[in-house]
Amino acid sequence: MTADEQAIINRPPHFKAKIITGAVLAVVLPILAAIVIGALPIPYLDKVIYSRFIYWIEVLLLMFYAYKVEQQKLLIWKNIPLSVWKFLLAVLVLYLLSVASAIVAYIPQRFGWHDSNVVFKKIVAILKNRYWLAIFVAFTAGVTEEFIFRGYLLTRLSLLFNNKYLPVIISSVLFAAMHYKYNSLREYIFVFLIGVLYGAYYQKYRNIKVVMAAHFLVDLISLTVAHYYGVK
Repeated sequence: MTADEQAIINRPPHFKAKIITGAVLAVVLPILAAIVIGALPIPYLDKVIYSRFIYWIEVLLLMFYAYKVEQQKLLIWKNIPLSVWKFLLAVLVLYLLSVASAIVAYIPQRFGWHDSNVVFKKIVAILKNRYWLAIFVAFTAGVTEEFIFRGYLLTRLSLLFNNKYLPVIISSVLFAAMHYKYNSLREYIFVFLIGVLYGAYYQKYRNIKVVMAAHFLVDLISLTVAHYYGVK
């Protein structure tokens, strides 16, 4: 723990209440927004687009909350820069580990678990031949979800727990829970595992751009493969 982080922890007790409130808002707001958008009588394409903008709005709200209420930056961990080659290598390693996580997540299905891909199939169908939208969806997920769950939620949980593993696990569970609309065990396992991977990486190496890039690649390549080869 750095001196800056220790100084944050040593602030008055009501500061921790602000941290807890912000962490709750980070999880509750997108869930409520998803419920509202899901109930709107509009085409599914519009729901997908609106849901992406919701995440950008939440990042702005968390940034505002951090500055005005917590009186600190959204990203409280100092970024450690990497050379281009180290950056690309780190992204590649995280991507390959993400692929391994996808394989692990598929194991229950291999043993007879009947999983659902209905929601993912609907998204792939909506994005078919809409390449700009597929890139926007993947880019939004890669940037905003990492800001929310790693940049904000993980760092705030790290201020509340002395155990370095709990913040990673809790933020990963909440990250997986945010994908409840997929109603898929494979999706939950996969998202939880990459949440642990990305959280552990960010906690150790303090470069959120790497996890954003890896997350973007995972989503974009997954959508592309599903588009051309179908969803099983």
